[in-house]
This record gives sequence, structure tokens and C-alpha cells, in this order.
Amino acid sequence: MPTQVKRPRVLIINCYADRHRQSTGSPNFVPQSSAPIALAGSLHREKASVKVYSEFYSGPFDQFHLFSWANMLVLTGLNTSFDRMRQITAYARTLSPFITVVIGGSIARVLPKLCNEFSDYVCDGDAEQLSEIIDDRFGRGFSAEEPLPRFDLMDHSALNIGYVESTRNCNFNCNFCSMTAEEKPFTVLDEAFVRKQLDAIGYRRAVIFVDQNFYGGPRSSFWSRMDIIQQYYSEGKFGGWGALLTEDFFLQDENIEAAKKSGCIGFYCGVESFSSSQIMAFNKKQNLLLPQEQVITRCLEAGMVFNYGLVFDPSERSVRSMEEELDYIVSNPKITLPSFISVAIPMIGTPLFYQRLKASELLPNMKLLDMDGRGLCTRPRDNEDKVVALAARLDRNPLPKRKLLKHAFGFYRNYRRYMGCWPMLSSLMNTISMGMPYIGTNFREGKVPANVRPRTYHSSTETIGSLYDPQIKVQAKFEHYFKPLYITDEKGELNEQLMDDLSPPNESSDEYSRNLRSENTA
Repeated sequence: MPTQVKRPRVLIINCYADRHRQSTGSPNFVPQSSAPIALAGSLHREKASVKVYSEFYSGPFDQFHLFSWANMLVLTGLNTSFDRMRQITAYARTLSPFITVVIGGSIARVLPKLCNEFSDYVCDGDAEQLSEIIDDRFGRGFSAEEPLPRFDLMDHSALNIGYVESTRNCNFNCNFCSMTAEEKPFTVLDEAFVRKQLDAIGYRRAVIFVDQNFYGGPRSSFWSRMDIIQQYYSEGKFGGWGALLTEDFFLQDENIEAAKKSGCIGFYCGVESFSSSQIMAFNKKQNLLLPQEQVITRCLEAGMVFNYGLVFDPSERSVRSMEEELDYIVSNPKITLPSFISVAIPMIGTPLFYQRLKASELLPNMKLLDMDGRGLCTRPRDNEDKVVALAARLDRNPLPKRKLLKHAFGFYRNYRRYMGCWPMLSSLMNTISMGMPYIGTNFREGKVPANVRPRTYHSSTETIGSLYDPQIKVQAKFEHYFKPLYITDEKGELNEQLMDDLSPPNESSDEYSRNLRSENTA
């Protein structure tokens, strides 16, 4: 039965813990999470009150008085934020025992049964599902008649960037991606909804389309989106735009020309690796349509920024091959440097996860928190100590500063006639971030408190950090919420706590649990 209230009060928190297990906030990082404002758009602007807080932007939530204010607490975040969601729930239920807790995000879709153990509602669909939960909890009339992200509630840095969504999910099936694990169909959003978002954000120096694949779907729908962007750009509604897309976009010259004409500043594209064998292992065949270097240079010579990330899988490759790839990149001034370098994550629920689990390649005592791309989670081809040393280097000082400077000068000479001032500066920012990894957090992540043990970069021995020490005294029944969730046990086998949620494809959860428990017992 709905609980009658005159005006629902909803607190939405984007949960996050940084690479040093301390969490300091990254206000200058691009892109920021847009999930909280999308969730806030599910509430009626006049009939309900909503407050939004992003731990990614502002650091750990400490405004505990808001738990007494709120009727409902909505938590979202990356998979590695699961522990943080439980911690905040412990604070909320201690200070406000009758508060309704809602869990959303990809973790709710992958571990719905586990999430249900400490929440009242599990939002395992899109952000708009919160409207149904609002109706069920408070009765009809408090959800938005037409959900629209609450851009007015989003924290904005001096960069003045707006975030818009025009499609959802992805039409490819990379084996390490959470989108593949969720098996949700690629969807093109209504053009009217895209226009309403662009109207609502007001003028921005840049607009980023936070789609998983901006180029996905029928070509007719892509060109319709481009027509909208061209119109708004020509009317001066924003200074430029960017998007996340796949490499097949760069096969057609007309795509590149249209993007440049409509004010595109640049793209983020999942290169992941310059090794064809690694690309095949990731089932990322769309990256084999053109040589990686050709894709990057086509974008740069059009005057647009090309951002990408690298993913190293030590279970597939030797340390030497990964170091050679790094040397190739930093020695090649025709391409941008990566925006980040990650160790492959066997993200729960993905084909890569089940592949590593079946082959007994997951390391023992691995926590969900460890699956952040910074440390070793799977058994490597090379000596573990060598791989851990490489992971530590990638996190602290990925590339030699002398080579970084040489690359920057060479890059500038190659593209100064193609790029304007801002695209050039943006392209060279990766040079700075590779040399000073903490710049996106105003160097706050580099100042690890004395009471926080340094990371080991090995999931079997990894630290958990100060967030696991309660900031206030919580009720005894919630103390276990501050223990990390383990993915594997001391033998490297799946934690029994997860068996009901993590059934592999084409096998029922009950059948999988019985089989795995039988194997473990044997």
C-alpha cells in the first residue's frame, strides 16, 4: 500500500570510491555521471522535492542530516560502488529507520537478488523505472508526467559542459562490457526527447552525447541526429559537441565531414588495443575494419580530437608485449596518447567473467572493489610480480616524461595546420594526464592519508581503504554492511553469496548454483 505524504522528499546519491580507496571527488573529470539527474527527472517538479549528490564530483557523502529530511534514498553508481551503496544504506537506516531505499544502476541489473537483501526496491531497468517506484511508494501524482533530466540540479565545473542522451545501449557485444552482460537492445530515443534535452541545458561551451554508441542503429536515425545537431549548432545553442562511438563511424568520409561541419570537437572511441589478437580476444571485431592508426589520423586531420583508452589483458599477453605497445604509442606522434590505461576487468556477468571463472583463472579472495582496472584480477601469463609491477606503473607513472615531451612536440608539428587552439590543447591534455595522473582531481588523489595503506595492485592482497571505517556509530545489524563483497573465495571459486545471481548464459540460476555447489563440495 502506498504511504500517503503531502510532498515526497527524495535524495539521490551517485556512489563512488576512487583508485586509492579514499574518494576525494573529481570535479574536472569529463564526462561526469548523468545518472542522478536522469533519475531526478522522474519526479514531478512541483509536487515532489529532490536533492542530488555525486560522490564522483564532490567526494564522500557526509550530509547525514539529509537522511532525516528524505522519505526515499535512491543510490546508483558503477559496479565497484556496491560496497559504498551498502555503507550509505547503513548510515541512512541508522539515522532514519523508515527511509525507503532504492538501488539502481548496472549493479542492480547484474546482482538484483543480492541488492534486494538491503534495499526496498531494485531498479533493474532504465532511469524512467523510478517513476513506477514513486507511484508504488507514494501513490500516483508525484512522478513526472514526462521525465526529463534535471540539468538544473547537476554540478557544473568551469568547463561548462552539458550531457545529453540520444541512444541507449550498444549494438556490439564486446566480451568485457557491462552492456553485453545486461543483454539490453540498442534503442534510438525519440527525436523530440533529444530536442527537449538540448533546449533544457541552455548554452554550453560543449555538449557531450553520453550514448554508449552514438553511431549505432539505422543510418537514417544517425543522420536525423546529425540534422538536429547541425541546427542547434548553427543557431549558436552550444559551442561544440562530442560523442562516444565505435570505429565503424570512420569508414565513411561523409560521416567525418558532417561531424566537422556541425561543430564536432572530437570523439571518444574504444580502441582498447593496437594488437589484432587482443582485439579478437575481446570480440571487438568492429575495430579490425581499418588499421587503428588510420582511424585516429583520419579524425585528427579533420581537426577533431580523438580520445581512446587502452585495456591490457595479462591473461592473454606477456608483459613484454604490453610494454612494447606502450613504447609504440608514445613513439608515434601521428596518434594521440590514450586517455587512460586499464588492466582488463572480468566484469561480473560478462562473457569474459564466465570464461575466466570456468578456466579457474580468477584470483582468490577477489573483491568487487578490486575490479576497477587498476590491479591484477586474473591469473597472468607472466610472473605475477612482473604484472603487478606493470599495473602499479600504469597507475602512478604510465609513460616516461622525456618521451611524453618528445611526443607532444611531434604531435603539435604534425597537426598544427589541421587543428584550432582548443582541439590542440584538448589533444595534448592526455600527454599531461599520462605524466601527472592526478591532475583530473586537482592532485587530491595523489595525497593519500597516512592512515590509508598503499595499494598492492593484486586482488588477493588489495587494501580496502578508510571508507570501510564507519564515520558514525551504526546499528549492530548494519555493521556487516562495511565488509567488502568478495567475488571469489580463498580457492578462487565463485563466492556462494553470488550464485543465485550469477548464472551463466543458457543455464538457470538454480541449476547453476546446484552444479557449482556440487563441484565445490567434491
